[in-house]
Amino acid sequence: MNHPTEFDYEKAESTHSESRQSRSRIIHPLVEDLDFSVKHIIHPANEKERDTLEPVVKTRNELRYDCLACFGELVGTFLFLYLSFTSAQSAVYSGPLDNASTTTKDNQTILFIALSFGMSLLVTAWVFFRITGAAFNPAVSFSLWLIGGLSNRRLLMIVPAQMIGGIAAAGLAKSLTLGTFGVETTLAPGVSNAQGLFIEMFTTALLCFTVLMCAAEKSKSSFLAPVAIGLALFIGHLGSIGWTGAGINPARSFGPSVVNGHFTSNAWLYYVGQMLGSLVATSTYAVFKHFDYTEIVGDIDSDDMAASGDPSMGPMMRGICYCRTRLA
Repeated sequence: MNHPTEFDYEKAESTHSESRQSRSRIIHPLVEDLDFSVKHIIHPANEKERDTLEPVVKTRNELRYDCLACFGELVGTFLFLYLSFTSAQSAVYSGPLDNASTTTKDNQTILFIALSFGMSLLVTAWVFFRITGAAFNPAVSFSLWLIGGLSNRRLLMIVPAQMIGGIAAAGLAKSLTLGTFGVETTLAPGVSNAQGLFIEMFTTALLCFTVLMCAAEKSKSSFLAPVAIGLALFIGHLGSIGWTGAGINPARSFGPSVVNGHFTSNAWLYYVGQMLGSLVATSTYAVFKHFDYTEIVGDIDSDDMAASGDPSMGPMMRGICYCRTRLA
C-alpha cells in the first residue's frame, strides 16, 4: 500500500525555477508574460490536499508592468540618443560659422559618429537589458511584436515613449551644444530616394536581426547581446552615414526633425525603409525558426564534448591516415 509522502517545497520551487529558465530561452526580457513560482508555504489540512498542490501562476502582462516598460523605454531611448546626438554634434561642429551635417564623406567624422552611436547603444542597452529589454527603437519593437514577443498594448505604449524620448534627447542636445544642430538625417547630393530607402532598409534589417538572434533567442551568451547590438549599429552607421545620415531608427530620425521644425520632402523614405527593414529581418528569422536552424550545427551551447565535431572524420585527417597507410 502506497502512503502519501511529504510535499517537498524546496524541490517544487527549484523545479519551477528551471521551468522559468527554460521558457526564457525563447522570449525577450521585455515580454516575459508568466512567472511560475510558489508564492507562499501553504499548510494543507490533509495529505490529499498536500499531494495536489500546484504552483501559483502570476501574470506579468498587467498594465502596471506595461507602464513600467514604457517608462524604462522612454528613459533608455532618451539617454541613448542624447549621448549620440551630442557626440555627433561635436563631430560636425566647426566653429561659429559652421554648416553642420551628419551626412558627410569625411572618413574621420564618419568613424567618430558611428562609434558614438554604437558605443552609446552598447552602454545604455546593457544597463536597461534586464529592465525593459532595451529596444529603444520602434523598428526593433515592431520585430518583437511580429514574433509574438510583445503584446498589442505594450507595443502601442512603448513606441510613442521611444518617439518622445527621441524628441526630448534632440531638444536637450540642441540646447546644450553650439552651432547649427546638424544631426538630422538627409540624403547626400546625388543619392536617389530609392537608393536611400534601400540603404535604410538593409541597415535596419541588420540591427533588428541581431536583436532577434542575440537577445530574443536565449543562449549562454545572451548577456553579451548588447555588445553585438551596439556593434551592429556601429557597422550600420559606417555603411550609411555618408549616404543617408544613418537613420536606422524612427525615433532617431523623427526627434531632430521635430526640434528643428523641418521635415524634408523625402523624410518618408526613412520611416518606410526602416519598417521594411524590420519586416525583412523578422521574415528571415521566421524562416530559420520554422525549419529549425538549430539542427544545422547542433547545440552550440552544449557542454558535452560529444556534441563537438569529430576531426578524425574530416577530409584532412582521413587524407593523413590514408597517406600513412600507403607509406607504411
